[in-house]
Amino acid sequence: MNIPLLAPFEESDWESVATAFEHAPSLALGQAWREKPEENFRPGTVRIGWQPDALVILAHLQDDALFTAATGDNQLLWSLGDVFEIFLRDLEREEYLELHITPKGHRLQLRFPGSQAIQDLRSGQNTLKDYMIDAPIFDFSIRTVSGGWAIRARVPLASLGIPGERKSGMALLASFGRYDYADEKSPPVLSSTSAHEELNYHRQQEWTRLDLV
Repeated sequence: MNIPLLAPFEESDWESVATAFEHAPSLALGQAWREKPEENFRPGTVRIGWQPDALVILAHLQDDALFTAATGDNQLLWSLGDVFEIFLRDLEREEYLELHITPKGHRLQLRFPGSQAIQDLRSGQNTLKDYMIDAPIFDFSIRTVSGGWAIRARVPLASLGIPGERKSGMALLASFGRYDYADEKSPPVLSSTSAHEELNYHRQQEWTRLDLV
């Protein structure tokens, strides 16, 4: 997928943001691992652009009821309520980021040295804290809109270990996921922009290649 260089925009002005993303490509959230979507599945879209020093994301998620019990950053946000997830990797590196955003503005930041880290985590050799990043490495803003919520996120290329500004020609792998809760008692509805054959957000072979043009 070709990702365009965005025209300058005012990050605090949502109309300015929307205008900058008018011609940016869009990915749809879905449930490719299922024969058909769950009854409570709510759609969402993710638009992607870039600036010389960052990847910029604009997501719109339909939601019947925003919910999260999170009270701070780097909690297990996906288990506490609604969350939007960003997975991002430079094709020239093994390490990748997993970034979570809640409707209340909390974040979870994880950096994995490679795909083996998930196996180590699930086998109990490591804990999630081994991969957590405390200091903010990306910025975002959220907005409640009619029928759901919107997220504008900016991930500096330096967060991926890429120094300085980059020109067109750079390639990334990306995926965007979601946990959609109705309340604290109901199980979440999961969805992803990747065509995962099984429910596993970390299956990089099904992530989308982003070519910065």
